Amino acid sequence: MREWIGLLRAELLKVSRRTLGWLLLLALMAAFVVHARNLNTNRLDYQQAQESGFGRFGQWIMPESALAAETELVRRMTFPGFLDELWVITGFWGPFAVVILAAIHMGDEYESGTIRTLMVRGPSRNAWFTAKLAALFLAIGAAWLLLALEGGLLGLWTSHQATGSVNLSAVGAEHLLAHAARLLRSWSATLPYLAFASAAGILSRAAGPALALGLGARFAEVISGTAGQFLVAFGMGMEGLGAKIYWLWAPLHVATMEWNARVWSTWGAPYDLPLELPSPLHTSPGLAALILLAWTAVWVGLAARSLRRRDLTG
Repeated sequence: MREWIGLLRAELLKVSRRTLGWLLLLALMAAFVVHARNLNTNRLDYQQAQESGFGRFGQWIMPESALAAETELVRRMTFPGFLDELWVITGFWGPFAVVILAAIHMGDEYESGTIRTLMVRGPSRNAWFTAKLAALFLAIGAAWLLLALEGGLLGLWTSHQATGSVNLSAVGAEHLLAHAARLLRSWSATLPYLAFASAAGILSRAAGPALALGLGARFAEVISGTAGQFLVAFGMGMEGLGAKIYWLWAPLHVATMEWNARVWSTWGAPYDLPLELPSPLHTSPGLAALILLAWTAVWVGLAARSLRRRDLTG
């Protein structure tokens, strides 16, 4: 155990000294600022549309619809509604950052020869790998916490933009507890992505192929999820082809890390609107957690098997 803790400390130090992690954190924080700014831009557009009847791109908008849209944006820009805007960053962009971080970190261990030097010194391969995963996972947790703190500061700004004042009286203990719980679930949902990208780095022994594999899989999930939202919202009301496509897509998408991470982090509310989700799509947080753990075990098992079978010191 003492040896493993020493490995963990060394990996934490290594992660903290790498520029990549800090750049990814700054990119996520910048994305959060842009998202907050876009909320206000859209609010102003709908506010103007109530008088002119036209939107930003010249489309006609009914004044009632523009008012409803502005009201919803004001709700999202003020507390406690703005607390939920954090999940736009951690839920969509977060897995991309995790994949990039893990794939490059693990691939560089081979390309730089660090892993060979380390293995010559005698630590267990599995101990090194689990310490590496733990260090990256803790670093991701720290990043998520910093993003949550940034969200609080941005919320003060967006609240002032939307209403001209800042009112924190609506934020009660129940909101903060729920926010903290979802932050923990969002953080834990990154674990299978971390394990997947790490396994890709070990199997490919290089950062480039691992990064390509990790990002390719993530983009495939995003495309599938986007298509799925359309099918759930519209496809089930269509006769024939729409329903057939849904029943081909759903059994595949229900097993992805993306769907289960969304179900787990939102605690069974994967979409903003209440939609019918006929079997086999599920909204069970417990089942989602089990599937995410299963994916994590698969990737960790593949990585551990590769580490045992390959000669790393030659």
